Amino acid sequence: MFRAEEKVTRWRFFDYAQEVLPDHPGVRSLAWIPKVAADRRSAYEAEAKKDGLFDFQVVERRDGGVVPAGKRESYFPVFYLEPFQGNESRIGLDLSSESDEFTALMRARDTGGMTLRAVAPEEAPAGSSRFEVVQPIYEAEGVPFTVAERQRRLVGFLRIDFDMRRLIEAALPGLTAPPGVDIYLFDAQAEAGARLIYYHPSPLRRGDATAPLPGREAYDGLSSHAEHEVADRRWSIVVKPVPSLFTRNVQIAAWAFCAVLLVLTAWLVQYLVTSQTRTRAIEHSVRERTAALQAEIAERKRIERELRSAKRQAETANRTKSEFLAMMSHELRTPLNAVIGFAEVIAGEFIGPMGNERYRRYAEDILVSGTHLLSLINDVLDLSKIEANKFELHEEALDVAEICEEIQAIFKPNTVSASLELRYQVPANLPRFRGDQRAFRQILINLLSNAVKFTPAGGTVSLKCEMDGQSRLVVTVADSGIGIAAGDIATVFEPFKQVDSTLARKYEGTGLGLPLTKRLVEMHDGTMEIESQLGEGTTVRLIFASTRVVPQLVPPVEPEIMAAGGAA
Repeated sequence: MFRAEEKVTRWRFFDYAQEVLPDHPGVRSLAWIPKVAADRRSAYEAEAKKDGLFDFQVVERRDGGVVPAGKRESYFPVFYLEPFQGNESRIGLDLSSESDEFTALMRARDTGGMTLRAVAPEEAPAGSSRFEVVQPIYEAEGVPFTVAERQRRLVGFLRIDFDMRRLIEAALPGLTAPPGVDIYLFDAQAEAGARLIYYHPSPLRRGDATAPLPGREAYDGLSSHAEHEVADRRWSIVVKPVPSLFTRNVQIAAWAFCAVLLVLTAWLVQYLVTSQTRTRAIEHSVRERTAALQAEIAERKRIERELRSAKRQAETANRTKSEFLAMMSHELRTPLNAVIGFAEVIAGEFIGPMGNERYRRYAEDILVSGTHLLSLINDVLDLSKIEANKFELHEEALDVAEICEEIQAIFKPNTVSASLELRYQVPANLPRFRGDQRAFRQILINLLSNAVKFTPAGGTVSLKCEMDGQSRLVVTVADSGIGIAAGDIATVFEPFKQVDSTLARKYEGTGLGLPLTKRLVEMHDGTMEIESQLGEGTTVRLIFASTRVVPQLVPPVEPEIMAAGGAA
């Protein structure tokens, strides 16, 4: 699983353990112990907390307690552990600080194979032995050839903690020693006095006679034994008849013992054949699954590479487009300014009468059209500069109330000619606002232009400025116009688009106003919210951060309360 999958999460490990552990009752726990470089320690602790281990830390035992692990080049913490319940105290324990366990880890790393470590008797269940098997995992499939490569490409370890008695009795259901036969399991490489791993006495023994024979006595006399390699250890199975029963009837015992040996040998052969067959089937299944996963991962990586390449190409194209538009807008604006200037001179007859009224009207048309075209080019230029990260704000302390008053005066004639009511709620004592004056005016002009444009005769347009409870400046432009469907609100922020193509014919516009406004607002540390319903109007709310508001040095003057009947 760890070699085949790009990343194994805690929950993937949990699912795997739920599938495997019920089939192996002798296994007490299954753990994943990654190799964590010192500079990755914080990242691992954060990842564990995201997975629900909120108190996870890389820790070590010291002075009878548990404390954060000291500084090391690498850590080997218990990162995933199943079953979790009952093993919580082991989570996060850095095995670099545990001498015996760390030695077993390093032996497994350098040899490239499984290592087996006997757990201290005081930590094992009564009447049984506990062992830990450690399997190293490397970056690529297979084991590197040299020790240096194994050390460099080590990813981590899988550790299985098992109870010897439970493992044997679960793996060999129905095992009972034939009458008169004891079964021993020894670790031939353990220290003297600690070699007995498992003992199954004859059911015919009684009382103290059920105790196992000490040391070499189990091998002495009539017995049969066989050795097996288990991980990096050598274990020995010994089958021995009970001496008292053997001396009572040697012939019967001999025949019985031979029969037992035959039965046991046949059983062992059958078990080994079955185990080998099962192992080969599992290895075949694992190889097929690994190949399928590797193919899937390779395909996913190929798609990710193509997506990243497409994203880079799109970003490059967009940046090139923005730079081109910025350059072309300058090239267009220069001659257009000359056309507008000459049209203004001719329409105003500054150097003498035209002589023909139609020429003067044509000049006025050129002036109006040129001014409108210049406004569009300015919008394109500003938007292109923003997208190309070349737009610079010239910030100063702005008098918001004064700017709003000027904008209201500009739009008053438009609302009167369109038969609209313009509502204006801007207190004169608003604090100053740190921003770019031209950009802030452009924001208000764009919003009010849209409000007037899309509101039919008899409707209302309002401009409101206020400070909220968090000392933020809030600007609201609302209308009772045609509105926008909820599903189309996101579209209005896309350049050169309108929510309905028919609107482009009925209402003039390029679709640049709101995208440009949104970007200018964000450059002023603000957010732009739109609430709208079809046929009921639109409300645009701008909220600027309190850091943009210039603190007032003197308290604002309270407005004078006029006498009854007076004008406020």
